Amino acid sequence: MKLSLTQENLSRALGSVGRVVSSRSSLPVLSNVLLATDGNRLRLSATNLEIGINYWIGSKVESQGSLTVPARLFSEFVSNLPHGAIELAATDNVLTVKSPHYESKINGIAADEFPLIPTISNDPVLTLDAGIMKEALVQVVIAASADEARPVLAGVYLYTEDNTLFLVATDSYRLAEKRIELPGDAPQAFSAIIPARTMQELVRLLGEAEGDVEVYLDEGQVMFRIADVELVSRLIEGQFPNYRQIIPENAETSFDIETAEFSRITKVASLFARESAGSIKVDIRAEGEVSVVSSDSEVGGNTSKAECEVSGDDGEISLNARYLTDALGVMKSPVVTFAISGKLNPCVLSPAGENASDDYIHIVMPLRT
Repeated sequence: MKLSLTQENLSRALGSVGRVVSSRSSLPVLSNVLLATDGNRLRLSATNLEIGINYWIGSKVESQGSLTVPARLFSEFVSNLPHGAIELAATDNVLTVKSPHYESKINGIAADEFPLIPTISNDPVLTLDAGIMKEALVQVVIAASADEARPVLAGVYLYTEDNTLFLVATDSYRLAEKRIELPGDAPQAFSAIIPARTMQELVRLLGEAEGDVEVYLDEGQVMFRIADVELVSRLIEGQFPNYRQIIPENAETSFDIETAEFSRITKVASLFARESAGSIKVDIRAEGEVSVVSSDSEVGGNTSKAECEVSGDDGEISLNARYLTDALGVMKSPVVTFAISGKLNPCVLSPAGENASDDYIHIVMPLRT
């Protein structure tokens, strides 16, 4: 294998594939990145056996070949090289890297020991603008569980109904649902639970992408294709909970408030709630005021207030401060509606204001105090 390419492109690709590399595997080759020529391009691949990624870079290829090299060493080395052309050559499982004033040899492992990353040859079940997909995932993935004891809650549930794509996640303490109206004819109906870690990686990739993302499904696996990048992942088996039954239909008390202001008073109150499991109380007054109250026997207490537009009667509810802060942090509208129906029922946050859409809801379960 012998080729040349730019330091900038190689460093960017290594930054993307390196996040998938397994750092604690008993198989040494899983700590490596695969370099393989593909026509006039170089393909970089990495996998941890749950997630795999292929990233193609335009190159000037003189001879074909492939080799795996330690991902961390190679990535850090390339990122410290000056911008400009880099030459790569592989002979007898040794990669030689040359650039002006630098020449290094990196010992690798034969490419045939690298696990095969599955490919899906079906037609895509969905094609969506990358920016829209990224925004939806950011709003939803934070509600997925980090505990894999219940695997279906450690994923994001994607499904279609008519011309609408739904993205849902819940850890049983909070729930986020995003709805995206799809243009044109109704797409092929599908449903899948995709690991949250895969979706977090997809968000990073979409942050660098323009154009569309294509979604491919096969038995037990999913693939996302964005330009010259493919992200492949296993699916989570199981039945996602019937989440719609916990969404309140009506509210006894609600208020509209500037998202930034509500976030500010919540964050201030949360500083005094660290020793009380993050518990805060949202106290709503019908005359047009909301208070976020926190107290701790050791550090003291805090009451933060803001004006708001209230509908209904007085009300109060106790919540986990981090869950409320997370929800406000991904709310895209400048004004948010906060709705409750008593102390023991879930609260609902949704976009508000003149130009707000009704395509997103975030539910937080109350704390029993």
